[in-house]
Amino acid sequence: MPTSVPNTMNHTSLSIRAIISGMFFGSILTVCNIYMGLKVGWTLNLSVLAALLGFIFWHGAHSLFNTKKWSVTESNIQQTATSAACSTMAAGLVAPIPAYLIITGSPFEYWPMVIWMIAISLLGICVASALRPAMVNNPRLPFPAGIATAEVIRDIFDNGQEAKKKIRALFIAAAVALSHRIIFPGSMKLSLGFSIPGYGALTGTSISAKNLGFVLEPSYMLLAFGSIIGLRSALSIMLGCIIGWIGLGPYILGQGWELAGPTDASWFVYLVDWLLWPGVSLMLASSITSTAIVLLRSNKNKRLALEWHWQEYTFLALLTPLIVSLQIYFFDISLFAAILAVPLAFIFAVVAAQVVGETGIPPMGALGKMSQLSFAVISPGNISTNLMTGNVSGGAAGQATDLLNDLKAGYLLGTSPRQQFIAQACGIVTGCLVSAAIFMLLIPNPATQLMTEQWPAPGVAIWKSVAIALTEGLEAIPQSARYAMFIGIIAATINEILPLLIKEKWHRYLPSMSAMGLAFVLPAQVSIMLFIGAILAWGLRLIAPKWSQRFMLAIAAGCIAGESIAGVLGSIFYLLF
Repeated sequence: MPTSVPNTMNHTSLSIRAIISGMFFGSILTVCNIYMGLKVGWTLNLSVLAALLGFIFWHGAHSLFNTKKWSVTESNIQQTATSAACSTMAAGLVAPIPAYLIITGSPFEYWPMVIWMIAISLLGICVASALRPAMVNNPRLPFPAGIATAEVIRDIFDNGQEAKKKIRALFIAAAVALSHRIIFPGSMKLSLGFSIPGYGALTGTSISAKNLGFVLEPSYMLLAFGSIIGLRSALSIMLGCIIGWIGLGPYILGQGWELAGPTDASWFVYLVDWLLWPGVSLMLASSITSTAIVLLRSNKNKRLALEWHWQEYTFLALLTPLIVSLQIYFFDISLFAAILAVPLAFIFAVVAAQVVGETGIPPMGALGKMSQLSFAVISPGNISTNLMTGNVSGGAAGQATDLLNDLKAGYLLGTSPRQQFIAQACGIVTGCLVSAAIFMLLIPNPATQLMTEQWPAPGVAIWKSVAIALTEGLEAIPQSARYAMFIGIIAATINEILPLLIKEKWHRYLPSMSAMGLAFVLPAQVSIMLFIGAILAWGLRLIAPKWSQRFMLAIAAGCIAGESIAGVLGSIFYLLF
């Protein structure tokens, strides 16, 4: 890999303890991203949390056992390995892989799944290595997430006591969430109590709040996640929840487009098969339009370009035959489509890097759909090709953007890129080994377990529905849902274009159409808890801004980690015993 490393860089940062601790924390935190991916369809960049955990562990070891002092660049290497392990979700584990298993009914054994995920993720390293010189050294591309990680690492080393306080808050929150989930494993649900008179096919009956999922189901993880996503996204999710489940839900049932479920039960699984179509259209149109606008408005001097060296050529020459062979052997994909997936990964990564570099927001939803659309044109009517070649190009681009964030942080902290590539590879191997095992223990039967109230798996629903629509044609979509999709596409496109036409002061009042669309495929109780979490966080920031700035992120991370780990362990225990 090419590494034009300044002389000031610390070449001793790639220590065994940095790599091992990065892999260790990565194996734990990847559980959080699996759980969140299957619950709410989003995963988190856990770089900051990884840096905090590594600092407090090795700082404590230095104090107790007089070990070598933990350095800034070691912290960056450890955080890079941990982040890489957690970002292996981009290789398809919570979206295209389960969608493929559900649609085809084909098995995917553990070791083939691990090899497949590692190959895709390693391609992401190759892509990031090619993009690094043009991106990391470009001061006009701020890369907010990478800068934030570097600032946190500097801050905890400059003020160790502050880091200890944040870690203490994190561990207390995690302990509370984990112990509560263990002591009270069953969910407490409180119905909001309203009912809607049925009409049409349900004339003479009533639809309860419980039927539509409007219940309070306390969750530390969802409250914490709501505090992170912010008020605009949470308000948009709640608006989408009301439109989808209170507005459209009863209408769908009244028209007889979907059948109602048992009187005293949630009807999520009965309604989501219809609602996912307008939800997907909102997310798809919003993400593609917003990504296109960012790219078109981007300053030409900030545009990224590939910078090639012999190391990229060598690595790519070794990796490409492996990825092509795996596609053909595992999924019977044509040679042409299998080969094309590799250069598309580079193209999508350039798009993603440009958007992430300027905004900090990875457009992975848009890229996933763009990759599916590309292969629907290349190999029409083939679901396996649509899903798994899209998995290659979109997954490698996702892994590349994660590494580019870490490389930006390393550039600011003085870490060798070559050492970060090694740390990323170690984290990838660990993350794939652990995440595939957890997924197979947790979800032994994706067809019956996913897209349910317990495991909504929005990412799976989106990839599955898009694959069906692109390969089986519009006939696979209910005719009534096609009109809703058309309305969703128009509304989302207009919403993304409006900021170009109205004054900036009005921008904050526009909803996030991606968040609204997500609410169509989430159980209403999940959207409600995300909304409550965002409102509570907003109130705390008003009342105690300094305290919130210091501790809210740490407490949220602890709640997410505690409940995720407890939820995964509880589900596995239930399945085994």
